[in-house]
Amino acid sequence: MNDDETLTAYHEAGHVVVGYLLGATIDEVRLGCMIEDSLPTQFGDCMINWGPVDSHCDWQRQREILTVLAGPVAEMIYQGERPHPAHFGPWQSDWAQAAERAATSFRDLEKRTRFLEATIMVLHEKMSDERFWAAIAAVSDELLAHESLEHEDIAHAVSFWLR
Repeated sequence: MNDDETLTAYHEAGHVVVGYLLGATIDEVRLGCMIEDSLPTQFGDCMINWGPVDSHCDWQRQREILTVLAGPVAEMIYQGERPHPAHFGPWQSDWAQAAERAATSFRDLEKRTRFLEATIMVLHEKMSDERFWAAIAAVSDELLAHESLEHEDIAHAVSFWLR
């Protein structure tokens, strides 16, 4: 089933699992939008809390880039396709966010693009691992069943598969 809601659930689950594993607290993830006046094309929202961090720290930027790109990668794996996020409408905002965060480290657009594409390849390999994918599928299933999850729900689902 490739309906929009299922794709959105996998997309958000990608953000959630990678962010959680990189140390974030996921305040809430939901299908639908938390901001009432948002664009009608926004089917899901994920509120990630990194806690007190230095936004200029390379490691923090890397965590954010990995987490942002994990949504499109989860959809790529689920669908068995690899459209480029910069050119695929639903993922362009994820690509733009990741590119903005990478701009500090890679001022040259070509180098930045190569870095982000390499990051997608690494994420694809890691997230395709059987246990990692099971955690994403579990979060997606819970999200489809309940439409909204908080940190405790996510911690339970992820820790079952990735201890």
